[in-house]
Amino acid sequence: MVKCDCGRTIEKIPSWLGTVKVDFVCNNCPNRQVKPISQLHAEQQAAAAKAAAEEKANAAAIEMDAEPDEADLDDLD
Repeated sequence: MVKCDCGRTIEKIPSWLGTVKVDFVCNNCPNRQVKPISQLHAEQQAAAAKAAAEEKANAAAIEMDAEPDEADLDDLD
């Protein structure tokens, strides 16, 4: 049987996977520092949305700086 780092037996993992050099962690492990894949996916989406919003805000700020003022147009005459 495959055992968790805390010593509990994990029944759902086949015994032949015990030969692989991987740390197995049970769901109720007190030493668990691994995040579920669903949480990782949500964090990646949130980071991507935040980056897109910042990029859009920066583009809008640059666009506003690029618009000529009326005083600048008077100087051209």
